[in-house]
Amino acid sequence: MGTVKLRAEYRKTDESRTAPFRSTWHIRSWAAGLIVGVAVFILSPVASVSAQQAKLDISGGYSFLNGGDLWTGYGLGWVAAGEWGASRWLSLVVEASRYQSRQDVGFIDVEHTVGNLVTGPRLWFKRPRVSPFAHVLAGVTQVGIVADTNSPVESAGADTALSAMLQIGGGIELPLSNVLDLRIGIDYHRVLVDHLSDQSRFWTGLVYRIGGL
Repeated sequence: MGTVKLRAEYRKTDESRTAPFRSTWHIRSWAAGLIVGVAVFILSPVASVSAQQAKLDISGGYSFLNGGDLWTGYGLGWVAAGEWGASRWLSLVVEASRYQSRQDVGFIDVEHTVGNLVTGPRLWFKRPRVSPFAHVLAGVTQVGIVADTNSPVESAGADTALSAMLQIGGGIELPLSNVLDLRIGIDYHRVLVDHLSDQSRFWTGLVYRIGGL
């Protein structure tokens, strides 16, 4: 009888923690897809005009995300992107990133994962030694939560949510060779759901340049 009572109490506590997540974090996926589609539609005429001058950059590296109210401190992750240059001062970016953090909350272990997919324009100020850039990207973010505990009984729960987001930021690019650059950036993430706090990140990585302007 004692075991049954403890299990029932834990389930009640677990539902109270996850119910707001299910009811308020949900956003229809078509709305997030619409943001991405609009960004591509707006930029496609600019890209077609400069097709003969275009270049392609492929980049990847490490990123550190401030979890806001999801977790304390920064979670480590990766970032990968493809960038199509329409001119010396304008390019179209498609970027994916993923972050993970695991923390103890009392007697519960909570693992958070955040995956982002964004696209949009990036503006450049090309210089021989250091090239600053700025961008406004739009897309989706998916947050996953897995919680488990061994006390007083072994229990686990998981949930995910998809939301639209804006990514505003910039950085610098430093040339390393004829085809390789170092890129460093800082971004602000505006998650388009009222109950989710905004996030910030620092990232750095290498860029492999195919062609050039």
